[in-house]
Amino acid sequence: MMRYRLLIRLAVLLSLLLLGRCLPVDTSIEFEDAFSELYAAIDYKSKECGQQPTVLLLPPKKVKEYGLRLCSLSILRQPCPFNEYPLFCAEMFLDLPGIDP
Repeated sequence: MMRYRLLIRLAVLLSLLLLGRCLPVDTSIEFEDAFSELYAAIDYKSKECGQQPTVLLLPPKKVKEYGLRLCSLSILRQPCPFNEYPLFCAEMFLDLPGIDP
């Protein structure tokens, strides 16, 4: 009887440890940090190309890290002329299930 209690406790403890790994993690980035990263990429690319889009790109108040990084890197990799933002920047504004890595 004592052996079964020990096995049950061990199974419960193991399942709690495994469930802790499956909980979603909030990867949101605050507006100020997102704005800073995004405009560092835009500034670098505009200096490289000599121009930038006329429309101001503002990130959402709490943007997902994946969308922000995707947009920033896409801006840096975009060829000149830099007169529009990459399509990947739309990811910052979408909250589709299963898109995050």
